This record gives sequence, structure tokens and C-alpha cells, in this order.
Amino acid sequence: MFRSMSIPTLSIALLVGAGHCVAQVPEPASSPEEATAATSVVDAVEKDYRELICARAADASDPNQDQAIDLALRQRYVDARFDAIIRQSMQNASRPERWNVEELSRAIKLLPLCTLPSQEQAELVFECYLECEDSKTDSRLQNQLKQVLRRHPDSTSRLVNERLRQTDDPKSVLPLVDIVGSSTEATLPRLMELAKSDDPEVAVWAMNWIPSLMEQVRKLNQQSRQLAEQKKLGVDGLDSKMVAYAKRIIGRYDTDGDQELTPAEYEKMLQSPAVADADENGRISIAEYAAWLQARSRRQE
Repeated sequence: MFRSMSIPTLSIALLVGAGHCVAQVPEPASSPEEATAATSVVDAVEKDYRELICARAADASDPNQDQAIDLALRQRYVDARFDAIIRQSMQNASRPERWNVEELSRAIKLLPLCTLPSQEQAELVFECYLECEDSKTDSRLQNQLKQVLRRHPDSTSRLVNERLRQTDDPKSVLPLVDIVGSSTEATLPRLMELAKSDDPEVAVWAMNWIPSLMEQVRKLNQQSRQLAEQKKLGVDGLDSKMVAYAKRIIGRYDTDGDQELTPAEYEKMLQSPAVADADENGRISIAEYAAWLQARSRRQE
């Protein structure tokens, strides 16, 4: 004998019989007020969490400082409180009784999160690097410091150049000459002097590095010239291939040598580039022509 079923009960029974054992019941939509309240809670917790992590990361007495530093790095929490820790730790490096490798390692980890100017960071790290001794622990720290200095090549090359000119014992500075920056070219004559040194270790170090540094300085100068030319032509950010092609085409039809095309100059071209005249001044520059070529190429992709 069959019992009567209501329509909802029948629907659920049919779903179960078909192998579906989970009833899908739509959840009620949250009101705008509820959504706003939830967002406010998240924002408040996020603010408190950031403060907690930064405070612990900046507190040397906190037993969870190392974990807090790792979390601050993961969340990229930049905070001015880290500046004092870095300054103090690295300035203490010149005092043997205050030399603390663990403290310095924490300071190095905090560098990406501090607000110290780039030049000051390089100066602090540079002086700390020079204080490292020959122990295995110090050698590991020295490698970490050198990796930081690589992020500041111009400041580091200036510091290296100054120190090499001031000291008669350059051995501690020579391992940094491979960090090539704006002052490396000025360092080369001093390295030539050191290559003639009576100290075999200094001489061989300088002789080995001079060829590599000359090549790197040439590349750096070439890049600087290219950037200066790009800035002058106004082609910053444009595809170098498009710029080179624009230069070649404009050079072919540019009769007065001003690196621009007038209607009289480009009338002989198979395809008129008049549409490339972005500022509508009647003249087409290399930057305008390269930008037009690049935009056309993208449309065709």
C-alpha cells in the first residue's frame, strides 16, 4: 500500500534513488550590511596581525623573533622599526665584543623590509663585510653580505674605489671588485697598480680580474649610451627591433639628416606613414614611426 508523499519529499526520494545523496539547498544571500561587517572584521584583524608581526620581528627579546621575521618577509611588511635594528647590528660589527653573527644574519634578512636609503644600506653592509674574519661562520656571513651588495652595484663600486685608494692593504676589498657599477671604470687604473704589486696574492688577483672588468665596463658604457640615445629620441619602452627598423627607414628617406620625415621626404615611400604623425606637427620622428609600427604589429597578431 502506497503512502502519499508531498512534492518536496518525493523530489528528495527520487534524487536518492538516482544515486544522489546530497540535497542542494541554496544559501540565503548575505545582505550588503553583513558583507560590509565581514570586510571590516578582516581589515581590523589584518591591521592587528601586521602590527603584531612587525613588533615581534623588531624585538630582539621576543623568543619568536625569527619566525616573525620570516612571516614579515612572506607578507612583505615594510616597517621603519627595522631600520634601528639594522643600523645597530651592523655598526656593532666594528666592536669585537659586540660581534654577533646571529644578530647580523637577522639584520640582513630585514634589509628588504627597512626604509633606509639604498646608499646607507650599502655603506652599512660594506663596513660590516670588511669586519668579517676567516672563520667558517664569518665566511658564510660574508657571502650573505656580498649578495646584498650586488643589489647596490653603483654604491658598492664607489665604496670599493674609495677604499682601494685609501688603503695599502687591499686584500679585504679585492673580492668585491667584481660588483661592477658606475665607479668601476675609475677603479681600473688602481687595479693596474695592484697588478704590479710585490705581493703575489694581490698581484694575481688584480691581473685575473682586469680583463673581465674591462669587458663589463665596456658593456655598461654601451648600455648607458643606448639608454641616453633612447631618452633623447623618446623611444623608451618601445621594442628595440621596431626602433632599429624605424631608424633604418627614416634614414633612407631623410634627406636633410634631422632624423624626421616630412611629407616631401616620405612621398616616395610605397606606403605613406602619415598616420604615424601622433602629434600632427607634419613631421614623423623615429619614436612616432616606431610606436606606429609596434601598434600595427600587435594588431596583426
